[in-house]
Amino acid sequence: MRELREQSGIVVGHLVDTSFFTVIVYSRETKRFATTPVPYRRPAAGEEVGEVRCGTCGEELLLRVRSTAETKRIRKRHLTVALAGLALSAVAAVFGSLVYLPLAEPLGKLVLVAFLAGLPVMGIAGWLWWKEDGVRLHSAGASTDRTHWRLDGALPYRAAP
Repeated sequence: MRELREQSGIVVGHLVDTSFFTVIVYSRETKRFATTPVPYRRPAAGEEVGEVRCGTCGEELLLRVRSTAETKRIRKRHLTVALAGLALSAVAAVFGSLVYLPLAEPLGKLVLVAFLAGLPVMGIAGWLWWKEDGVRLHSAGASTDRTHWRLDGALPYRAAP
């Protein structure tokens, strides 16, 4: 989990080159980026959107930064959903092991679906809880921007509106 500092920075990558290497059943894509460090300061409350410029092309990008309290609230929500998924899977596993439930019966199907649905919910929400840092990169004008990426990010965010 990333530490929530009042003042920090991100790295914005400008896509310079993409190359492909393919041999029969193996394929690899290599991307090269020119990087620009972008410092930021967290607001006292809520969120702020600031303009930053790409160091390579000069294009205007937007950086949305949430306050520490807001980021902790979002992390708490992700953790609550992850624990709910874990609880759902655990209850379904315990109930299914204590009571004989054939899959032909509706209750048996329900217990199986509850167990299987709780696992990905727990995994994805837990991963989002771990990676949330409250900083997002957006494109200022274009509808889609496949050129600018946040490279240091918890998640590989593409600059999107």
